[in-house]
Amino acid sequence: MRGSIPSEEEQALKRLVAVVLAIALVCVPVAMGATASSSALEKQIASTPYQIWPAKARSNSPDFVRAAIKQRNAQGDNCKVVLGTSEFRWVYPDTVSSHPGNFFANNNYGMDTFLLGQPYCQDLWHAIEAGALSEDIPDDKVVFFCGISWFMDYQNPAKCFRLSFSPEAYADLMANPKVSDKTKANIQKKMVEYGVSEDEVYAEASDKTFVDRINEGVQKIFDTSKNWDAVLSDEEDDWNAPERELNKSRPVPEGRTQGEAQVPDWDAWMSQEQAEGADQTSSNDMGIYNSWYENGGYDKWYAGREDWLTFTDEPYQETEFEDFELFLDVCQETGIQPLVVLMPLKGAMVDQTDYTADVRAIWYDRMKAICEERGAEYVDYSPYEYDPYFLYDMAHFGWTGWVQVNHDIYEFFMGKDEADEAN
Repeated sequence: MRGSIPSEEEQALKRLVAVVLAIALVCVPVAMGATASSSALEKQIASTPYQIWPAKARSNSPDFVRAAIKQRNAQGDNCKVVLGTSEFRWVYPDTVSSHPGNFFANNNYGMDTFLLGQPYCQDLWHAIEAGALSEDIPDDKVVFFCGISWFMDYQNPAKCFRLSFSPEAYADLMANPKVSDKTKANIQKKMVEYGVSEDEVYAEASDKTFVDRINEGVQKIFDTSKNWDAVLSDEEDDWNAPERELNKSRPVPEGRTQGEAQVPDWDAWMSQEQAEGADQTSSNDMGIYNSWYENGGYDKWYAGREDWLTFTDEPYQETEFEDFELFLDVCQETGIQPLVVLMPLKGAMVDQTDYTADVRAIWYDRMKAICEERGAEYVDYSPYEYDPYFLYDMAHFGWTGWVQVNHDIYEFFMGKDEADEAN
């Protein structure tokens, strides 16, 4: 139910309460020398604000993300927001040392990355996340990793969204005055289509929820005892291998802030990663990392490829293109400048499916056309589909791939002139 229309008296009362709350939001933190619950969280994570890749409980908590960005940058990290999904899963740090969790974190290149997003986080999740965090994104810039597999016929966008949905981020998006009513309504429509209950989606219109939100706002000011157990826990989730400690809270890495900031030696990194890639894929000629290939991963993928890497009428789902445009809508309305990373697939593998090079070109061309029409900057990595070391499996960046991506990230955030200086 979308809720009944309040009477004039109720509307007047709401306006009065809202004014009182607004005054409290301004005055009380000043008097208390704090910024509500977020500052309480900042204090709790001050000594260990850094994770290589925050797990779901953290990435789905805008309060945590805000606090972590603020603390990391206060300690000299200069982290920038990078949105994506499973490509951030640094399962094999000893295999792909050019991953941002090593490249930026353990070298003083003047910046670092805040890797935000988990598996199942597709375009609609990122649209909501961007709207929730727009006032807290450093430099009003984000890099957005967009995957072709999200759009494929086998994919289930509705299921993926339900598995990744963050009520906290959604509430913050709806409270953001910069996001237009039209865009909010379009996001809500998609949420309902994807199986989120109308009661949850349209709760903003109910009298009870309005009062609840007022109470929550007041509580954030006066109550510094909010339970942050979920976001403060270092427990890994299904996607973060415990032995890798990707979600482990730690201080900003020493290598990140030691000495003078340097410009990366891109040629040296590329040479190193070509050698590393050759060593780590020596068991095959497709550029697949050894352990997966040798343990039968590729054989299982090949045997099952026709069960999912196929399509009937259309190779890509229209709903995901609509969600991508919603992400661009949110960015445009909130003043966020995105760099869209069009992630490639490994041609040597995917050419053995219905998604041959000409079919993949349909997606690349349409995504580029959307970005150009909307004035969004993008990088197209489709020319690297047959570079053996660009991806370490079907869809995840590998040795030379991360060097190129890191170069584009660095150039986007630090400026092209400084990046070119190293060439």
